[in-house]
Amino acid sequence: MGFMVILGKDERAKFEAIRDTLSNAVCKQYDEAKTYHDGKWVMFEPTNTADFDDYMKLLAIKRKPNRK
Repeated sequence: MGFMVILGKDERAKFEAIRDTLSNAVCKQYDEAKTYHDGKWVMFEPTNTADFDDYMKLLAIKRKPNRK
């Protein structure tokens, strides 16, 4: 079972800022993903837990800041 992350313009800049900390597999998926008018749609198909930390970094990019 896979999951999709849609990265808008600002989120793509955040991805590029942490790119050096991500695995080659995650970067390859990002590079090969199609860019649409509303952002880059990246589909991930995890096959093991090796890239789990990278997925958490991507989700942190998507997470809304706590505005309390």
